[in-house]
Amino acid sequence: MPPILSITLPIYLLIALGFFAVRSGYFAGPDVRAIGSFVVKFALPALIFVAVGSASPSEVLQGPFFLAYLGGSVALFVACLVVGRLVFKMRFGALGLTAMGLTVSNSAFVGFPLMSILLPDRAVTVLATAMLVELTVLIPVALAISDAGESSAETPMQGFLQGLANLPRNPIILSLVAALAYSASGITLPEPILRPIEMLRPIASPVALFAVGGTVAMATNVREMVAPATGILIGKLVLHPLFMLAALALVPGVPPELRLAATINAACPMLSIYPIFGMRYGRELLTSAVLLVTTATSFVTITLLLSWLGL
Repeated sequence: MPPILSITLPIYLLIALGFFAVRSGYFAGPDVRAIGSFVVKFALPALIFVAVGSASPSEVLQGPFFLAYLGGSVALFVACLVVGRLVFKMRFGALGLTAMGLTVSNSAFVGFPLMSILLPDRAVTVLATAMLVELTVLIPVALAISDAGESSAETPMQGFLQGLANLPRNPIILSLVAALAYSASGITLPEPILRPIEMLRPIASPVALFAVGGTVAMATNVREMVAPATGILIGKLVLHPLFMLAALALVPGVPPELRLAATINAACPMLSIYPIFGMRYGRELLTSAVLLVTTATSFVTITLLLSWLGL
């Protein structure tokens, strides 16, 4: 079985399991929201703490590589905001989610397994760097922009500032701060404390994917989702790696293996809990459909990319 298929096939099967469980009536659709809440508040923070906290500071921060990955992602993020707002007149709630979908890769559940096969010596560095960029810059700003559209504040800017003020209470942000502090401290948690965190970590991916399938099963009008879903798909699988290649060309000192790794990670589909964020703004059906189609299409696009890169 090709390496990419061995990684993506389980993802498709778990999504399909959630879809048929809800569509058949075996699992109640409204309960999907509770599952998503569990992933965001418990399972994903455990994954972040273990992945980033177990890496050394030198693995997390490699100056040129960090700047290139940050620059490529932020450039596309800003381009999405400008085009989405000025050309397509998108509302802030949808605009933040769209920018997140274009720039935040599934680094943990697709990127890291790929790196472990293709570039095993660089896998941890790529995962830690991508998560640091995504969790400290891209996701917080995207959520704050979406909050600006949902806020009762008088102006979008006031809503955006309120969204930023709420970030310190976000469990994902808290887990990243705790992981970075833990990594820098050099201490080791006692086994009875660390073990429950490690037990929660592997739950995040399968439970989130099951919730995605269940959410898609509740969709009633798929035709309305085709146009926005196609735009986000092209942005994530085509534009993100292209922007990353441009940033890598502009930043000197990035080792060749990390250049390959950054491009491949940017070409991965968006994070698997993308629809969980969508639930917060009433857009879970669109974000679930986008994730489903983008993840399926990524099998073809990543295979073509790896062939072009000679891997």
